[in-house]
Amino acid sequence: MSDKKLDYKITEEYLHELNEISNKLNQLEAGRIYELSRAQMDGYLATNIEQLRKMINELLSKIQSGKIGTATELSETMYNSHI
Repeated sequence: MSDKKLDYKITEEYLHELNEISNKLNQLEAGRIYELSRAQMDGYLATNIEQLRKMINELLSKIQSGKIGTATELSETMYNSHI
Protein backbone atom coordinates (compact mmCIF):
# COMPACT_ATOMS: atom_id res chain seq x y z
CA MET A 1 0.00 0.00 0.00
CA SER A 2 1.28 3.44 -0.89
CA ASP A 3 1.99 6.12 1.70
CA LYS A 4 1.07 8.78 -0.85
CA LYS A 5 -1.46 11.26 0.50
CA LEU A 6 -4.16 12.91 -1.57
CA ASP A 7 -3.67 16.59 -2.33
CA TYR A 8 -7.39 17.32 -1.91
CA LYS A 9 -10.15 16.64 0.59
CA ILE A 10 -12.39 13.77 -0.50
CA THR A 11 -15.41 15.41 1.13
CA GLU A 12 -14.89 18.55 -0.97
CA GLU A 13 -13.90 16.99 -4.29
CA TYR A 14 -16.68 14.41 -4.25
CA LEU A 15 -19.34 16.46 -2.45
CA HIS A 16 -21.93 15.83 -5.17
CA GLU A 17 -21.42 12.07 -5.07
CA LEU A 18 -21.48 11.97 -1.27
CA ASN A 19 -24.67 14.05 -1.21
CA GLU A 20 -26.38 11.60 -3.60
CA ILE A 21 -25.43 8.71 -1.31
CA SER A 22 -26.57 10.64 1.76
CA ASN A 23 -29.91 11.50 0.11
CA LYS A 24 -30.51 7.85 -0.80
CA LEU A 25 -29.75 6.78 2.78
CA ASN A 26 -32.05 9.48 4.16
CA GLN A 27 -34.87 8.29 1.89
CA LEU A 28 -34.39 4.71 3.04
CA GLU A 29 -34.25 5.80 6.67
CA ALA A 30 -37.53 7.66 6.22
CA GLY A 31 -39.18 4.53 4.82
CA ARG A 32 -39.32 5.89 1.27
CA ILE A 33 -39.59 2.50 -0.40
CA TYR A 34 -42.45 1.14 -2.46
CA GLU A 35 -43.13 -1.69 -0.05
CA LEU A 36 -44.01 0.85 2.67
CA SER A 37 -45.17 3.96 0.82
CA ARG A 38 -46.91 2.32 -2.16
CA ALA A 39 -45.54 5.23 -4.22
CA GLN A 40 -43.88 3.88 -7.36
CA MET A 41 -41.47 6.82 -7.45
CA ASP A 42 -39.86 5.51 -4.24
CA GLY A 43 -38.84 2.22 -5.85
CA TYR A 44 -38.50 -1.20 -4.28
CA LEU A 45 -36.06 -1.79 -1.44
CA ALA A 46 -33.92 -4.06 -3.62
CA THR A 47 -33.75 -1.39 -6.34
CA ASN A 48 -32.72 1.27 -3.84
CA ILE A 49 -30.00 -0.98 -2.43
CA GLU A 50 -28.75 -1.73 -5.95
CA GLN A 51 -28.61 2.02 -6.70
CA LEU A 52 -26.78 2.70 -3.46
CA ARG A 53 -24.20 -0.02 -4.19
CA LYS A 54 -23.66 1.46 -7.66
CA MET A 55 -23.20 4.97 -6.26
CA ILE A 56 -20.64 3.77 -3.70
CA ASN A 57 -18.75 1.70 -6.29
CA GLU A 58 -18.64 4.61 -8.74
CA LEU A 59 -17.35 6.96 -6.03
CA LEU A 60 -14.66 4.52 -4.91
CA SER A 61 -13.64 3.98 -8.52
CA LYS A 62 -13.29 7.73 -9.08
CA ILE A 63 -11.16 8.09 -5.96
CA GLN A 64 -9.01 5.06 -6.82
CA SER A 65 -8.37 6.23 -10.38
CA GLY A 66 -7.89 9.88 -9.45
CA LYS A 67 -10.85 11.11 -11.52
CA ILE A 68 -12.30 14.47 -10.59
CA GLY A 69 -15.64 14.75 -8.82
CA THR A 70 -18.86 15.72 -10.56
CA ALA A 71 -18.89 19.21 -9.01
CA THR A 72 -15.39 19.96 -10.32
CA GLU A 73 -16.25 18.45 -13.69
CA LEU A 74 -19.36 20.63 -14.00
CA SER A 75 -17.57 23.81 -12.94
CA GLU A 76 -14.77 23.12 -15.44
CA THR A 77 -17.33 22.55 -18.18
CA MET A 78 -19.14 25.78 -17.31
CA TYR A 79 -15.86 27.71 -17.21
CA ASN A 80 -14.70 26.30 -20.54
CA SER A 81 -18.04 27.03 -22.21
CA HIS A 82 -17.73 30.71 -21.30
CA ILE A 83 -14.27 31.13 -22.78
